Amino acid sequence: MPKYYSPTGNIEVWDSKPDGYYTEEEWAELHPPVPYVPTKEEKLAALDADYMAQKSELVEQYTDAQMHNDSDMMAELVNEMNALDAWYDEEYTKIIEESVNETEAE
Repeated sequence: MPKYYSPTGNIEVWDSKPDGYYTEEEWAELHPPVPYVPTKEEKLAALDADYMAQKSELVEQYTDAQMHNDSDMMAELVNEMNALDAWYDEEYTKIIEESVNETEAE
């Protein structure tokens, strides 16, 4: 048996479509899902996870360069770590400012 949405949004089973009711497709078109927006905490957790993964890789590469006494590679990796830290600080600030702006808009 087909399902139909009442004007108030209750889904019901009918043999045929009652007046004022909507098919599942019609209802979905009239009521699209609201996109999920991550919270500030979720954004910060994702940023932290990304940062730590990249940092871990750099630390591993630095240790390898140190074990091979490759001072040029070590210096390059220190520069990459400094750039990663700057990127993290910038992204962290963006998330915090975005959160403050959203709070002020409410």
